[in-house]
Amino acid sequence: MRLAALGKLKVSAIALGTMNFGADWHGIGAIDDRAASSLIDLALEHGVNLVDTADIYGRGASEEMLGRVLKGRRQKVLLATKVLGRMVPDDPSTGGLSARWIGKALEGSLRRLRTDRVDLYMPHGWDPSVPLEETLGALEKAAKAGKVRVIGCSNFSGAQFAAAGGRFAFNQVQYSLAARFIESDQDPGTPLLAWSPLGGGLLTGKGASGRRASPDAFPYIAPERGAAVVEVLRRVAALEGITCAQAALGWLAGKPSVASAVVGARSPEQLAELLDTKTLSPRAAALLDRASEICSRP
Repeated sequence: MRLAALGKLKVSAIALGTMNFGADWHGIGAIDDRAASSLIDLALEHGVNLVDTADIYGRGASEEMLGRVLKGRRQKVLLATKVLGRMVPDDPSTGGLSARWIGKALEGSLRRLRTDRVDLYMPHGWDPSVPLEETLGALEKAAKAGKVRVIGCSNFSGAQFAAAGGRFAFNQVQYSLAARFIESDQDPGTPLLAWSPLGGGLLTGKGASGRRASPDAFPYIAPERGAAVVEVLRRVAALEGITCAQAALGWLAGKPSVASAVVGARSPEQLAELLDTKTLSPRAAALLDRASEICSRP
């Protein structure tokens, strides 16, 4: 599998997302230790080296499960986790990007993950109540202590990323055929990790569930725009002799700014399909570029 530089590390073109490990977070369904371990096995067999989580997923449940299923093979993966969300819903002192909370949250993540370091560590979003310099200082302190290897951010706007003055190595953002708004916001030179590259399942072409069509869905994609993109995606996939999901990921893999696409799965069969993704032909990529650009206009 192709590797891309991310700071001093090299990450696989596909990363395994673990939002569904151990908890039904955002209504996506939960998997148990056995299923999670089988997904890790398959990912490693196919050259995936990046596993993505966050302390807020299941309020620690995802990290705890990863700590268990990675026992004896921690050295085979790069672990990415995040900090920001309230770990106790009604207690604002258990979230945010203050130096105090970052220090405490990182120790909690390390304990749950059963490791002495996090390979990629990132704020999960912008915290307007804390000066950026305080946040950066806390992250760099953790890096100097050997607890973090590469510092990035998640869900930062292009202006917010630029405000860090090059001290973030990457930005993890929503990016897919159905969500291309970041292209006009992020600097083309910013290395990206793409979350929800399949639009929450919409771009598998298997039909939108009631949950996906709801305004409360995560991530939300306007049904009329999504349907138009999927129709073209089906045609392109047929021309290429691949599935819709593979075509959607192949399109994203052709974007120079994307270091890795973070995918989730509930079964080895689902993950195997995604791991068999290849870059699209120039013609197919151009067709999807044009169709998704038109569908994404206001």
